[in-house]
Amino acid sequence: MAVLFLTGSTGALGSAIRKTYLDNGWSVAGFSHEDDGFTDENYRFWAVDATNESSIEQAFSDAVQQLGSPRALVATIGGVKPWKSVSEMPIEDFRFLFELNLASFFIASKQATRLMKEDGTIISIGAEPALSPSAKKGGYVAAKAGVIALTRVIAEEGKAMGITANCIVPTTIHTKANEEWGTPEEIPKWTKTEDIAAMCFFLSSEAGKAVNGAVIRMPNRM
Repeated sequence: MAVLFLTGSTGALGSAIRKTYLDNGWSVAGFSHEDDGFTDENYRFWAVDATNESSIEQAFSDAVQQLGSPRALVATIGGVKPWKSVSEMPIEDFRFLFELNLASFFIASKQATRLMKEDGTIISIGAEPALSPSAKKGGYVAAKAGVIALTRVIAEEGKAMGITANCIVPTTIHTKANEEWGTPEEIPKWTKTEDIAAMCFFLSSEAGKAVNGAVIRMPNRM
């Protein structure tokens, strides 16, 4: 049975990805800062600090012992801070954005690559502002641009090992949290978590092996 390592498994996007892989017969090792109580015979959960390499290394090692080596890694962990101009942004916020968005992906992909045997797939989640920068999003843009660039580097390095790496770039993801500020006109245009999950599954399937180093925009109708 193929094994997915999924960081951010308890978030809105992570839980949709978790369901898609489980429904398609995979085992899923979930990693996040807290448990959401979800259970399935083919799912195991580890509470981790995604920005701490020792925490991820230990949890990934335990997951291999229980479920086997990962066939795919989907890294969904990320977040934002209140938008501020570069001149106004505290260095602490800038570092927070890099740690949460970029360092967490670096650590997870580093550890997963070491554990993958034969073919493997790594999927990151970028953000539209990284492709079209705008004012007051400097830290977030820089961090997500780093995620995209690092994914492409991994794609190059993975060729010799049979490992592909691709970055999915949505605009606004349709989640309950985002519905709190979205307008009735905007919400139907957002990208559904289920659609992103379906793309992840395609990229980690036999049919998706030819896709490598791609930046895949999923803007829906935004």
